[in-house]
Amino acid sequence: MDLRSLSLPSSPVKIPGLTPLRPLGVGGRCAVWLARRTCGADSAVDWILPSKKLPETVALKIPLQSARGSVPTRTLRAELEAMVPLLHEHLVKPLGIASTAGAPVLILQAYTGGSLARFLRTSRMLTPGQAVTVFSPVAQALAHLHDCGAAHGDVSAANILLTPEGRPGLADLGDSTLLGMEHTAGTAAGDIRQLAIATWYALTGQLPDGDQRRAPLAALLPRARRELGVLLEDALEADPGSRPSAWEFASEIYRCAEPEALDMTAHADDATLQELPTVLPATQKPGPHRRGTGFLRFWGLVPRMRRWIRPGSSRPQDAA
Repeated sequence: MDLRSLSLPSSPVKIPGLTPLRPLGVGGRCAVWLARRTCGADSAVDWILPSKKLPETVALKIPLQSARGSVPTRTLRAELEAMVPLLHEHLVKPLGIASTAGAPVLILQAYTGGSLARFLRTSRMLTPGQAVTVFSPVAQALAHLHDCGAAHGDVSAANILLTPEGRPGLADLGDSTLLGMEHTAGTAAGDIRQLAIATWYALTGQLPDGDQRRAPLAALLPRARRELGVLLEDALEADPGSRPSAWEFASEIYRCAEPEALDMTAHADDATLQELPTVLPATQKPGPHRRGTGFLRFWGLVPRMRRWIRPGSSRPQDAA
């Protein structure tokens, strides 16, 4: 959905110490706004992290429909604190909660690049290398959840958010339940199938058909390595026990292509454009006359990408 075409209120909620700046996204049940922390926020918001660790800008997740019932702030805080052990560098981090006259508002880590679903609507489908950049980290986040005995239950392009440099974060981990909305519990094997569907769609622009009717990925995407098609077919298996684990998915997709940066410029609004690193077209080679600050900023991104895409770097040790 193009946010520029929406008619949204200029000030969605009034929370002392948090100034709404602009909408980041809106769905059928919630709107998400970027907000800046100012004086007074510490007293108005029940934070679950120390104030010194909080970012200057945060995201406000505001329900657009009434919750099933009024949930005490104390209960919401307890549920948020229970999510802290599940935090991962590629999961959108819950920061706190605020009570308003209308409904509770979740305070979350801000991803100002929008969702992958929006990226796909306004840009081309992902290349295999870009799919590695997005889906290997998301698979790592799922692996962490599964190792902790949890599941996500709604892995989709709409729930994969992006930073201005194209770093992904998986959103909506328990947010709907906290805001009093219906939410279907997931399973680890279900997460893997959803992840494969999202990857297939991001690569081809099509949802995968059933086993008997599905065309091979190689027929839809000839430039993709055979191993990528095999991985997705395995993850789409009807038998949940035959699907790879999230760690296996993260490792296998990482081997299927060289990671490639996402070009975030096509779908960014004016405010987000100012945060984007500079990206050269694939056909443009660096030269002495092009080595300006922007060029170096982009090439400084490449080593950082490799650190947060490569599987295994943040895998927890096996429990004793």
